[in-house]
Amino acid sequence: MTSFKVDKWVLSARAGEDQAWNVLYHRYYPQLYAIALSICGDSSETKDLVQDSFITAWIKLAQLKNPVTFGPWLRTILTRNCYQWLNKKKLKNHSHTFLFQQESFEEPDFEQKLDELSKETRLFTALAGLPDTLRSALLLRYFSSYQSYDEISMILAVPVGTVRSRLNEAKSRLSDKWKRAGDLDAAILKESKEWNNFYYESYSGIHRHEDDKNRFLKHLGQSVRISLPNGQQSVGSALFEKLIRDDLTAGSYLAPANVITSANISIVEVKHYNSTENPDHCPPRSVSVLVREGAGVSKMNLHLSWL
Repeated sequence: MTSFKVDKWVLSARAGEDQAWNVLYHRYYPQLYAIALSICGDSSETKDLVQDSFITAWIKLAQLKNPVTFGPWLRTILTRNCYQWLNKKKLKNHSHTFLFQQESFEEPDFEQKLDELSKETRLFTALAGLPDTLRSALLLRYFSSYQSYDEISMILAVPVGTVRSRLNEAKSRLSDKWKRAGDLDAAILKESKEWNNFYYESYSGIHRHEDDKNRFLKHLGQSVRISLPNGQQSVGSALFEKLIRDDLTAGSYLAPANVITSANISIVEVKHYNSTENPDHCPPRSVSVLVREGAGVSKMNLHLSWL
């Protein structure tokens, strides 16, 4: 489909012509279904995710500034929906697999089954009581795709031995807080989910919509400390803004793959997509550990993964 035809059908659909929307739907459905299958597998939810994405696009069609970009915009909506579904599924599974035993730090003991998903609030209340250094190590180990001690060591820029000791201490403290849990704070879990949604939305549009990019850069602020894997560090959002500009020049973009938040720490995993002209510009994936003070980020550890 040429850009002119996309432009034509989108504008017609925006004007309320049902047939124009049907043309767009049938043209893009096979492509979106293939993407959903590649991300979610052959799940009963796959078709629902595609349908939900088309519904979202229909509702927000008036917000699409450039009709020519309808295809990439629609794929971004679907990708975000798929990874949000995967993230919720992963969180549900983890909420069923934690059993905290103060007496033992062995992995099998730590990952036994909890009784019900309703204990999710209890889990996040206990997590929020951990120091930042312990919580970030634990979130990476048990809620992210970067679960090896070596990967966590590189991401947090600390020795492997420090990672091990932090995880042991985190499990010990978490076990104690779990057993002594008093009043549960549902607001902690609610706020975590709100931050998850914020990062899904801002990262999804960071290369496509100026408003999303500016909102995220403002969220980083001018005093954020950014650390890269090569040891490079900077203060302020200028470094991250430059990375975005370089991506746009090379025709690359990203999509959020997994976001998990506990109190003031968020782990944001993304997948990178490169153009055929610059296939090696970005690594396949990356992860950021964001530490907030108030509504802004005070520290960001950015790890690029070429594996």
